[in-house]
This record gives sequence, structure tokens and C-alpha cells, in this order.
Amino acid sequence: MRIKLYLCIILVILLMSPMQGVSAAQSAEVTNDTVSFNFPETATFSATLTANAEITSVTLEYGSKQQTCGDVIARAFPGFAPGKNVDVEWTWDMRQSGSLMPGSSIWWRWRYEDQTGAEYAGDTQNATWLDEQHNWQTITSDFLRLHWYDLNQATAEDLLEAGEESLARNEEQAGLKPDEPIDIYIYASYGDVQDAVLYEPSWMGGQADSESSIVIVGLSQYDHKYDRDVVIHELTHVLVGRFMFSCLSDVPSWIEEGLAVYSEGELDADSQIQLDQAIKANQLLSVRSLSSGFSEEFSKATLSYSESYSLVKFLIETYGQDQMTALLSELRDGNAIDDALVTVYGFDVEGLEDAWRDAIGAAPRPVSAQPTAQPTPTFVPTIVPVSGAPLAITPTPYVIPTSSFNSPDSPPSQTQPGGPPLALTIALVGFCCVLGLIFGVIIIGVIVRSQNRSGGTHDKL
Repeated sequence: MRIKLYLCIILVILLMSPMQGVSAAQSAEVTNDTVSFNFPETATFSATLTANAEITSVTLEYGSKQQTCGDVIARAFPGFAPGKNVDVEWTWDMRQSGSLMPGSSIWWRWRYEDQTGAEYAGDTQNATWLDEQHNWQTITSDFLRLHWYDLNQATAEDLLEAGEESLARNEEQAGLKPDEPIDIYIYASYGDVQDAVLYEPSWMGGQADSESSIVIVGLSQYDHKYDRDVVIHELTHVLVGRFMFSCLSDVPSWIEEGLAVYSEGELDADSQIQLDQAIKANQLLSVRSLSSGFSEEFSKATLSYSESYSLVKFLIETYGQDQMTALLSELRDGNAIDDALVTVYGFDVEGLEDAWRDAIGAAPRPVSAQPTAQPTPTFVPTIVPVSGAPLAITPTPYVIPTSSFNSPDSPPSQTQPGGPPLALTIALVGFCCVLGLIFGVIIIGVIVRSQNRSGGTHDKL
């Protein structure tokens, strides 16, 4: 009988537990859960939160969907008046955090807790970060979604076709394929595209974000071929970025920009003339210098793009597409450019430049007989070891020496030949004085303490 009673109690508990869980879940309500945009500056999230007891804390989790090295969750803590029903609002200011690409997918969810300790999580919501002033239209293909406004259908379809050409060329030339659909936003003018992104240069006419698989392009209004080339160029950046994505990779500029220009086809006439003149005058930029960002000087920047194109063309047309794909894979795995080139082609950056110069009929790479120039010494603060750092001494700036020996033109030293430096001698004398003072205080303390003990024992007797 007692066993039956226990079984009945257990059955009642099991039946009531899920009902209680459902009740708790139903009491958590997030209503009026919206986001409003003041594009391109702010996104304001708002909602009404409800709980069975007074709500004591609220957290907004938010972010944008993109490739990352790890889970990235931003959190905001909006102010509110405690109660069972609270209205909350928080604004994401792009002027402080940096602008998102138009077309980015924003996500958010509300989490809150009441005074009983119960925790609630709202559903994850999504919205597209995009200006609403334009009447956007969309056409698609297998891996491309092209969005436009103020443009005739035929021109939009032609730009989509240019995108398809970019995908085909990049697969053929470098083995690059899209791993997800890519969105292309076509703005009617350079002014419109610049207004859609904060803190971009005034000459910006197109941009690619491989982490979000988004391309934005402003139309030139006068050169449709150029507009097609921009679509092809920027799509290549997305493909390279997606293929190369890792927390270790470092792609030299000449490879990424070279692939982008090479995917457009042959160099335009002006760029080819500039490259030919640089070859003839022996004024080519070194390949090593093209590994980081290009010069801001216009003529050097355009030559950098042309040389990068020529380098990539040389590698692909001499050694084949498989080798280029292998080079990108080596860099994606975190290998330095010299090591990657040696592994795939058998030469480093300087070896590449020698072979490339020979192939295009340029003069041999200049080799200086002087050692590599070192940077000019600069004043830096000294670094005091953590242990034993003097509390009242401020680090003093000094010049980093370029050698162990004084140069003929250096000022006379403050030290005597064979003797210790004057500053070191003074420091040692000061240290000895302090040490002696400490020992003296200790000895006096021992003597006084001994006398006190002696007097105390006599009293007890």
C-alpha cells in the first residue's frame, strides 16, 4: 500500500513539472519588439517586457551576421523603471562604433530577470540595415542577388551578367568559388554610395565586405564598361576574402589586388602605358613594397595596381591555376609570404621579382651593396623591471644606440676609461647608505626589544 502511495506521488510530480515549466515560459512576454533606423547613423531597438514579478535587470544582445574567428555578442544595458511591465529602448550609434555595410543583417534579442531570480530570453529578431529612401528592386542568379533602384532592367541584368563573369573567371584562374550567396547593391551615383557609408573617402565608388558577402557599387554615369569592371573587381575581393578567411592569414596587397584587376581582363590602355613606361625607365616598385598597403600618391597607387596585375598574370599564366590556389591555401594557413612562395614555386619574394622582371623584359632587380638601412633611433621610455622598481623614480627617455661602440662623431662619454659609469657609482653609494640605515634601525630595534623583555621579567619576579 505504501509503495502504491509513493508511486502516485511521483506520478503527480512528473505530471505537474512540465505544466509549471509551460506556465513560466508563457509568463515571459516580449512585445512591440522592433528596430528603427536613422540610416546610416543609428539603429534604435525597443520593446515591452513582461514578467510575473518586478523586473530588475535587462540586457540587449545584438550584432551583425558575418564571418568571425569566434562568437561575437555585443551587450547593452538600457535604463528602465522597474515593474512587472517595462518599456525599454537602446540606440546603436554607428558614428561611434563604425558603420555597417548597407545590406548587413542585424540580429538582436532581449534578456531580463525579475526579483525572484527567474530569467527570460526573447526570440532572436533580424532586420536588414539599408536605407529606405530608395525603391530597391532585386534580380537573382545562382549565387548572386543584385539590388538596384533608378536603373532600367536591361542595365541591371547586364551588371548581374558581369557578376557571373567574375565568378567564372575567378574559378578558372584561381580556383575561387562562392560558399554562399553574395549581395550586390547598385547605387545610382557616387554621391549616393558615399552617403550610405560613414567615414569613407570622397573618391570611394565601390566597396566589398567579404565577411558579410556584400558588395556596394556607385555608378559612374558615363562609362558602363567601367561599372561592369567595378562589379567584377569587388566580387573578386569577396571571393578571395571568403577563401582566405582564418585567424592566421595575411594576404599581401599585390596578390589580392592583382587577382581583382586580373579578373577584369586586360589592363586598360592608360594603365598599360604607365606600366610600360615604368619598365622602360627602370622605375618599377619592388614587389616587397607592394606587400603592404599601396601609396596614397595617385601615380604610385595606379602603378601599384598595374604591377600587381602583371605579377598575378605572370604566376597564373606561367605556372597555372592550381599553383595560385595552393599559394592562397598556404597563406590562409598562416604561412609568411616568403615561405608560401618557396613551398609552391621554389622562390621567395626577391626570387619572384627576378623571374617576373625577366619575363616582362625589365632590367634586373637593383641590389644595393650597402647594408639595409636601419630606422633612425627614436626616444622611448626606459622599462623598469617589475621587481625592485623604485617608487619615486620616473622613467627617463633615452636614445636607443645603433651599435655597442661610440661613433667617431659621438659626444665624449661621461665614464672614465676602465671605470664604472658615474651615474652607476652614485646609485651604488646611495644604495649602500640606505642599506646601512636599514641595518642600523634593525639593530637599535633589537636592543630596545631586549631591554624591554629584561624589564618585564624582573617585574614578574
